[in-house]
Amino acid sequence: MAIALVKEMFNEFNDPDLTYIESRDGNTEWFKLSFLADDKYHTYKDGKRQFIEKYNDELNDVMSNFLNKYQKEFESSFIDENEFEVLDRTKEIAKDLKETLDKEFLIPDGIVLFSIDLVGSWQAFKSSGKSDLEKRFYQNISEHVKEQHEK
Repeated sequence: MAIALVKEMFNEFNDPDLTYIESRDGNTEWFKLSFLADDKYHTYKDGKRQFIEKYNDELNDVMSNFLNKYQKEFESSFIDENEFEVLDRTKEIAKDLKETLDKEFLIPDGIVLFSIDLVGSWQAFKSSGKSDLEKRFYQNISEHVKEQHEK
């Protein structure tokens, strides 16, 4: 074996049983991580290039902790951010992911991070809700919810 590109994907729900194909509804955010790995750190199993078990388990633990750290933000769809602040916050999270992997997983000259891709429903812009049309829209939703609770 030689140096290989190992790719792994992790979803915002931290659900190892959810596959990308099953979640292509446009409502799931994914981190697609690509690593370069020296031959003693990877194997080919089940039709896929992957880390040997020890490093696969370590990566899963690191990512589980990382995703749990941001779970409330993922669930709220970055509710406190408006306009391009959403994109800024996403950039901060991606930088934190790189730093976390640097500290907790990567091995100099053994496993290096090659790329982080954001796949799925990452927002780049979210309206601030200040226009009259948006205010009416939110009022309509609020009235509808109130009517449903009164039934």
